[in-house]
Amino acid sequence: MSTSCTHIVPVHTGDYPEDEAKAMEVLAWFQARGLVETDLSDCTLGKPGYRFTPEIGPLFIEAPDPRSQDLLTRGLELHHGERVVFHPAEGAQLSFICPSCGHDQGWDALESIGDWYSRVEDCPRCPACGARHHINEYGTDCGGTDTPWAFSNLAITFWNDQGGAFQPGFLEAMRGLFGTDIRVVEVHI
Repeated sequence: MSTSCTHIVPVHTGDYPEDEAKAMEVLAWFQARGLVETDLSDCTLGKPGYRFTPEIGPLFIEAPDPRSQDLLTRGLELHHGERVVFHPAEGAQLSFICPSCGHDQGWDALESIGDWYSRVEDCPRCPACGARHHINEYGTDCGGTDTPWAFSNLAITFWNDQGGAFQPGFLEAMRGLFGTDIRVVEVHI
């Protein structure tokens, strides 16, 4: 099995307010349902996370591969604090489509993304029409045919969940917890 992860990222403008408190609220949601263990461990490739329990299976449309339960890297990681660019990594494509005129900057948008990350400018200007939009308003999924990119100071990451697509009810619960729409960014390493 190869390593993979899935980020669930709230879509918002500016920095997500009280991001650490919200991350703890999301963790409490998972722990109250017995989906993750209560103690931190080295179960992710990022910072310490919370190992999945067998109860995680019903969050997915298809049951996770039973072999994944034996993986050392398999759990929930919380992101809060610093801004992160969440992208699909392996074979990543970048569309950066202006919501005003439809111009796709593609990889030329890296400077705008860097400016957002560095807190220089949250609302890049489209080189075609001159309109400014918040970075989360630009289309990043090749018109719906590719994994989107996401930009936030708050997210959760499922490491090696091996379950495929999430149940719609779970995604709706995450929208409710975050109080915003979300982007699901699938990563294969």
